[in-house]
Amino acid sequence: MLVVVSVANVIVFSLERWVAVPLHVPSASMEPALRIGDRILVRRRFDSPAQLAKRLDRGDVVVFRSPERGHPLVVKRVIALPGETIQARNGLVAIDNSTILDEKWLSDSERESGSPAADSVDIDRTEVGSREVYVLGDNRDHSIDSRVYGPISLADVVGTEAIRIWPTGRFGTVDFQ
Repeated sequence: MLVVVSVANVIVFSLERWVAVPLHVPSASMEPALRIGDRILVRRRFDSPAQLAKRLDRGDVVVFRSPERGHPLVVKRVIALPGETIQARNGLVAIDNSTILDEKWLSDSERESGSPAADSVDIDRTEVGSREVYVLGDNRDHSIDSRVYGPISLADVVGTEAIRIWPTGRFGTVDFQ
């Protein structure tokens, strides 16, 4: 029996270390894409920050090591890419002083300028470094994100693709778009 338990522990540890990272969603910050209590497996990434910078797109969801104590892994959406400038007023997010984002992944109430949710999204002009991204939660009123801790380092990104494993009724690839 001890051998079976030991082998199982080695398998689980190996999967976590080399294949996928399990993550429990503790907050509503990514609703509606991810709900409180969802459990996901995130495919671990092994490419360099420079390689990751080339393949990330705006709207991708990333899991990264949090800059805040007590929150080891966080899941958020990439809004500004390396080398871009971001700012927002009344919920309208602009990239490089011109492109107003059409954030299809947001709920209707989050997308309407002048709504209480949109009014909470003001971002002073921020330049994103060449090895950083600017991330926001989809549920902006309930998200601690780059508005609080600034752009995140690509070196802190753990993974970019996920499968929902709980609840079983919504099992499958997480559709983040």
